[in-house]
Amino acid sequence: MALFLLILSASAAVPQQQRVLLVVFAHPDDETFAGPVLARYAREGVKVYLAIATKGEKGADEHSPIPPGDPLAKARRAEAECACQKLGIEPPIFFDLNDGELGAMTNPLGKNIQAVADNTEKLIAQLHSQVVVTWGPEGGYGHPDHRLVSDAVSQVIQSMPPGVKLYYVGLTPKQAAPLNREWPPAIPWHTTNPSFLTVSVPFTKADQESARRALECHKTQFSPEVAQKLEKAMDEGWAGQVSFRAWSSTQTAQDLFQ
Repeated sequence: MALFLLILSASAAVPQQQRVLLVVFAHPDDETFAGPVLARYAREGVKVYLAIATKGEKGADEHSPIPPGDPLAKARRAEAECACQKLGIEPPIFFDLNDGELGAMTNPLGKNIQAVADNTEKLIAQLHSQVVVTWGPEGGYGHPDHRLVSDAVSQVIQSMPPGVKLYYVGLTPKQAAPLNREWPPAIPWHTTNPSFLTVSVPFTKADQESARRALECHKTQFSPEVAQKLEKAMDEGWAGQVSFRAWSSTQTAQDLFQ
């Protein structure tokens, strides 16, 4: 009996492995499109890290007085920090690559996109991430930087031993419909067949509110009126859960860590 109690005490003293979620996106504000789920996992005690590939210094919006270049990069860095704070996740990690240049012709060839892969691989090793989330191959609404970040992250995962789960955030046609009503018609959101989006992660009203506050941090990108329209459209499309496609599985689940 004493031996049994000793074994039980020893096993109880071994801490459970910290759950770690690494999210890799292209620009400050991309986390918006998985925001409620990031807030949910942070609330549940998961270490959630957001890595941002580019500085976003070319993403000037007509409503913002900040010009492209270093001033905008500085502003967008602060906005990303604000968004992470509102979501309750760790401070953002910046790769500091140039906006819109991930696919540029470089010497050596592919230097920028390889930098995304190298940085992602290092982060997975340093953070011991069990789960990684990024854009799908469609890049949301087709942004080249989004697509290339997806490629780089997929390259890293397929080169590693099995164990790290990779998910692409996605939208079914039904989910994308309200968002496309508010998005510029020339660049509609691309959709994924629902049969591929086998992981649907629910979130609470509190998580939803955290995501709204995070979106509103991105003042250089969205006027208050546009932010409210996007919030309403995303809330309608998600209907309480964000959809994901697993990179190498068709298992149905409601948790990225299952």
